[in-house]
Amino acid sequence: MPTFEAAARNESFTLAGEEVGLSQSSVSKQIMELESRLGQPLFVRTHKQISLTPAGHRLLRAYSLAASQVIDALEDLLQESSKKQIVLSTSTANAAFMLLPRVAEVRECFPGGEIFVVTSDPQGIETAGQVDLVLSFGKPDFSDFKIRPLFRDILTPVCSPEFLDRKGPLRHVGDLLRCELLYMQAQHPSWIGWRQWLRHFSLELPKNHQPMGFNNYYNTIQACLAGQGVALGWLRLLGDPLNSGQLVTPLPDFLETEDQYHLAWPAHRRPQFAIEPFEEWLWRRYGGNIPGFTPSESERISRPATSGF
Repeated sequence: MPTFEAAARNESFTLAGEEVGLSQSSVSKQIMELESRLGQPLFVRTHKQISLTPAGHRLLRAYSLAASQVIDALEDLLQESSKKQIVLSTSTANAAFMLLPRVAEVRECFPGGEIFVVTSDPQGIETAGQVDLVLSFGKPDFSDFKIRPLFRDILTPVCSPEFLDRKGPLRHVGDLLRCELLYMQAQHPSWIGWRQWLRHFSLELPKNHQPMGFNNYYNTIQACLAGQGVALGWLRLLGDPLNSGQLVTPLPDFLETEDQYHLAWPAHRRPQFAIEPFEEWLWRRYGGNIPGFTPSESERISRPATSGF
């Protein structure tokens, strides 16, 4: 096929031979063998030149397209082998609320590299692929990861201003029991739900309470932003919607988690990039004091959740 393509492009068996390193007679023989296998001519031969038949044009178009795809694939593979990439695994919520709003800042933590974000719920730990770095809440359950703890989180009810105008005011934790409570189904012991949170204030949900649940925290907060109810807010995640006024914290009651966010990476290989700039950025952006809250005065939750709600 390369001999055929060279002959078609040059319209000459002689020039094609010079290009592919064959004699004119060898090129002619290869073309004749190809025509014999196809059962039809590919070239019209005259005394001084050759030209493609309709079948020859059809074969050339197909071969050129295939060759172009092969070249593109080779270039992609060469680029992939030469570029530095860091595969960052995290939960949907961490990606949506911590990373995506500040892509430019995250890029600055890994200068000159490509960042590929993989989301995996509940903890954000994807072990099937070549993951370089993990950002998770709760200590990763894998012994072959090196782990660096970060900061805890603050949990308090959040809702939209419109919901508070419609259902409020909320002055006490007990007022929550007359509200629509939105929750994420627990998929890991590190996750804390409404039932556990309320028990720290000596309250139980009524047996006839009908909450609305979701399988990930991002959807829970989207429903909350739409005014559908009150969600349990993880405040280090929700800084942006709180600062913009899209969400409010109607009660002063809050709890600090015993579990922490963590950075982790495979023990057998360190990421191609230094992780310290990313770690420093996380502390600077999310690890400080939360406006209006003082973690040292809060209660900590140390027991694992027993149910999603």
